[in-house]
Parts: sequence; structure tokens; C-alpha cells
Amino acid sequence: MANEDQEWEVFIRFLEERRKEEWVVSAKKTLDWFLEHMGEDNWVRRKRAVVQYFRQQQSNHIPSSPARALDIEDENARVAFNKDWIAWYLYLVESVYFRPYVDEPSQSARIYPFFSAIGRYIDIATNIEGIDGKLDELLEGKENQPDSLLFEIVTAIMYQRNGWTVKFIPEDANSKTPDLFVSRGNESFYVECKRQSKVTEYSENERKEWRKRWAKLAPIMIANKTSIFVDVTFKVEISQTSEDILAKAFSAIIHKGCIDNGVYLESDELIFKASYIDMGLVDEHFDKYQVRWNSPQMIALFAGGYDSSGSYTQLHSPKGINAIGPDDDEHVLNLFCEGVHAAYCAKWECVADESINKKAKDVRKLLSKAVNQAPKSHPTIVHIGYETLHGPIVEYSRANKIYSSIENFDYKRKDIRAVYCHAIQPSNQIEGFECAETTMRFGRIGVNPEDILPHDLLLDEPGMETRNDTHWNEDFTGSYKS
Repeated sequence: MANEDQEWEVFIRFLEERRKEEWVVSAKKTLDWFLEHMGEDNWVRRKRAVVQYFRQQQSNHIPSSPARALDIEDENARVAFNKDWIAWYLYLVESVYFRPYVDEPSQSARIYPFFSAIGRYIDIATNIEGIDGKLDELLEGKENQPDSLLFEIVTAIMYQRNGWTVKFIPEDANSKTPDLFVSRGNESFYVECKRQSKVTEYSENERKEWRKRWAKLAPIMIANKTSIFVDVTFKVEISQTSEDILAKAFSAIIHKGCIDNGVYLESDELIFKASYIDMGLVDEHFDKYQVRWNSPQMIALFAGGYDSSGSYTQLHSPKGINAIGPDDDEHVLNLFCEGVHAAYCAKWECVADESINKKAKDVRKLLSKAVNQAPKSHPTIVHIGYETLHGPIVEYSRANKIYSSIENFDYKRKDIRAVYCHAIQPSNQIEGFECAETTMRFGRIGVNPEDILPHDLLLDEPGMETRNDTHWNEDFTGSYKS
């Protein structure tokens, strides 16, 4: 048997064994519960729409010939099904168990921890008063915002685990109401949950500005006819630079023969480094393995490593692309690459103060909405969730904003007893995914938040280590290695 076949068998056994892992078993419990509530016919119809969407997308963007380079971060090839977010999430979770070759790592890393957390406490979740109405809203609601509703459900479970009796409050068509009512002994609180959108508008615009400059750089790299990796650090906001700044920087480095000799270009606007990709090592890897399309592993081959909070763009010409698994109406996003002719990859970031400040989105607006929905006649607790996707420097800035905003906020005579901010960091790894979580607690009117919730992590799993630190500080200092 060829070595490549042996390696493939190892991979297949890994996928089969993964079904037995605790997080998969727990996520499957949530999936079964949701699908039972949704109904089989409804699910078959919505799943078919997900598959058809991505199959059409793949046919439009996979290259028709090996000679054509493929930009897999093309604006029109981004992988998400925003017409029906919850169906997209359900498809990803179902695939772990029934279609192990199907995955979209950047999306699934965000979804698996929530489904696993719910399934881990499925007996609690299914017995919370009002949960059926919340599932109706999650699975059939017109708002198409499952992230917020999943956040509400895991918050409700957290209260129940801490000894509180929990009830979901039905929506009032005439006025905004809190999400939960919790009681324990003689104490009771309303609970309002708010979740920030995954990516800020500024971050999206910054990425688009990067794409404009990458579009000028890529043809010049391809014309050089040698696989290259570039590492770019912008010192000013990207939008404030010329669109040909990368192309000019690359041309200057080529002209001076500075690639791979440790020399880099630096100006007031950026730092630009370039190195040749060792295609011998890339080919050696592909001789043993096929690599999942658009995965951290593929980026790592070209970039020499993978930073889960980094921003990457890649362009390459594949030798062959294989769809693994049955050719049916349920398999898509199951593409594996068997080699590349050439590759061009970039890692980029912007460290301008203005960029960091704008990406470090405060929670003040969400807190304001939560306070407005709090009743005047009863004490309320606020929970705010957000994702930490831009790395430690941005999160230090955001944390400072949050502390200042919450401490100095005008609560308009509302009886807000505590505010909890749940910072969640799903991250892709070369093999698998991780999820870190930090809770910041703010007590008011003499309340100690730890008396309300001694255990205030939403997504913890068996064996999780807890420490008195933030996950972004650990990332920055390297004080914790998984």
C-alpha cells in the first residue's frame, strides 16, 4: 500500500473516532432536539437550499484548468449562507456526525461550542419554562439572528446551573421586555441579554481596503513566476494609503534583490517583508496528505505557520481538487486539494492607533439598549456577549473602553444590579479548533456579581482550566499553552 494511502486511512480513522468525542456527542444532542422541534420536512427543504447554494458557489469559483490561479478569498466566494443562518449552523453540526468530510473551519469554530454547551446540559435546557417559544424564535423567526438567541439559551442554562429557577419571557408585540426572569429563594431578577455582531463595520471596510491593494499586488507576484509569501504591517489606516502601495513595495524589494535575505522595506506607512515559499516542503506535504480546501493547514503550508487571530489572503493554482464522500444532495464543502503548481500568500495587519480604536468596539450601545428594556420596578441583570477576533492589542483597548463605559454609564434610575461581559474567542487551529472565554463582572449598588453567579462561564467543558486572567493577556504574554 502506498504511503499516501496509509496516511489517508489514518485521517479517515480520525474522523470516525471524532464522533465519540464529548463535544461531538453533546452537539449532536442539541442538533436532535432542534431538528425534532423544526420537523423533518422543514429541515430537508432548508438543508437542500444550503447545499444548492454552496454547490453553485463552488462551480463558479473552482478553476476550470490547473493553470488558472484561484483566489479563494474572493469577495463573491466567501463561505456563509446568510439567507438562513440557523439552517447553515445546523448543516455544519449535522455534518460532523454524518458527513465527516464536510466542514467550513472559520464558521464551524464559532458554532460548535454553543451547540456543545447546550447539549451538555440538555436536561436543563429542555425543561426551562418558555423554551419552546424561544426555539420557535430561533428556528423559524423572521429576524434570522441565531447568534443572539443561542447566547440567550446558554445564559439561561448558566443561571439554572447556579441554582436559579429560570423562565423565558415571551415577546410583547407592544413593548420591549427583558429576556429572562430568574428566582432563587427570596431573590429574583430580570435578565437582559445582548450580543454584539461578529465583525464591526470598520473591520469589514478595512478588509475591503486590503482587498483593493491585494488586487494590485497579486498580478505582479504571479508575473514573477515564483511562489511568494508576504507579511505586511500597516502603520496608518489602510484607507489612507494608495491602492498601489503593496505593488510598489514588492517591485522595490524585487528590484533590490531583497527577498529571502532578511531585508525588508519600511516607510511611514507600512512594513513589507517578502520570502520565497519552499515549494519542496509544500510538495513533500502533499505527497503524504490531501489538504482541506481553504483551511488553516493550507495557509500554514504557504505562510510557514498559522496565527489563529491573523488575517491571511492566498492565491494558488491547484494540481487537483477532489470532492470526498458520496455524490448526493447533502455533501458540499468537502473539497480537498492534492497539490499546487504555485502559491502566493499574504498575512496582514494594521497597527495604527485609529484602526485599533475603531476595531475595539465598545459595548456602550448594547448596554444602553439593555437598560432601556429593563423594567423600572424590579432589579435587572445585564449580560453582553462579543467575540474577540482581532488579537490581544485590540482586546486590551476594548477592555479599557468597557470598564470605563460601564463604570460611568447613566443607568437612568433603572435598578441594574450587575453587568457581565462574556468575551468569547473561537479560533481555528491547524488541527481542530479551540474556544477561549473571559467573563468581566461589574457589580452595582453593593452587589457582588460572584454571589449571583459563582460559576459564570457559558461554554465550559469537562476538563476546562479556569484562571484569574483574560485570554487575550495569555495570548499576548504566552503564559498559557494549550
